Amino acid sequence: MNNNNNKIPLWAMAAGCVPDALPWDIPIIARDAGFLSSGMWVDTNTTWDKEALIKTKESIKNTGIQLIDIEVTWLENDDKLTDNQKLIIDVGLELSAKNILVVNRHEDYDQSLNQFYKMCEYAKDNIKICLEFGEFTNTKSLNSAINFIDEINHPLAGILIDLMHINRSEEKLPDLNNPLFAYIQGCDFYQSSKELTGDDYIMAAIDDRCCLGQGEAAEEEIIKMCDSNLDVSLEIRSKNLRNKFPNPVERAKYIFKNCIRENNYKS
Repeated sequence: MNNNNNKIPLWAMAAGCVPDALPWDIPIIARDAGFLSSGMWVDTNTTWDKEALIKTKESIKNTGIQLIDIEVTWLENDDKLTDNQKLIIDVGLELSAKNILVVNRHEDYDQSLNQFYKMCEYAKDNIKICLEFGEFTNTKSLNSAINFIDEINHPLAGILIDLMHINRSEEKLPDLNNPLFAYIQGCDFYQSSKELTGDDYIMAAIDDRCCLGQGEAAEEEIIKMCDSNLDVSLEIRSKNLRNKFPNPVERAKYIFKNCIRENNYKS
């Protein structure tokens, strides 16, 4: 369940690249763009219903796409497992995803620990439960995420690092060989996002990212990510690309062409 020391790490299209796509279309879009793996978005309030799992499972079977993650579920309310948390994990297990993406918006630290631990226990050793830290969450930094997961002390508990979020928390990429770090979300971005808070930062995170080498991210961070053995989910959430390429397949092709792991991103 740790880093892919003996396997070629995934280079995936995150579900956030194509927020306008239905779940069962995401694997098709990823395959048609050239990717071998993708993320998956599960939202029971919009597109995920009783038929979605059947359609998505068939799509994955037909495309051969490996799911890097299922997103998103939240730590919130109390210390009991929610129906949403159970559903997300069940879907992840059914679709053979590698990770579950979890965001902490819980107001009670101890209860959030208990809830996260119960998610790990529910997963039964078949999928990694990963905490994403960020300015918009109640776990705002890598250091806080490490402390949280250390307290969980469960083999399925891991951390997702996002290049934009770790820049916002003013931290550097750690040793990516540490098994705490299950995978990483790659993107480029503008340093103006570092000054934003609240909804303004959220909007930058969902609209203002760009392909690797096209923004202002530190080149050594991008190179370190690309050179690592970690699975990478390309989180290129971009309003500009959505406008330029309203067809999600063409947008995904652009991302695939302009984000190459073997590229040398030195200026």
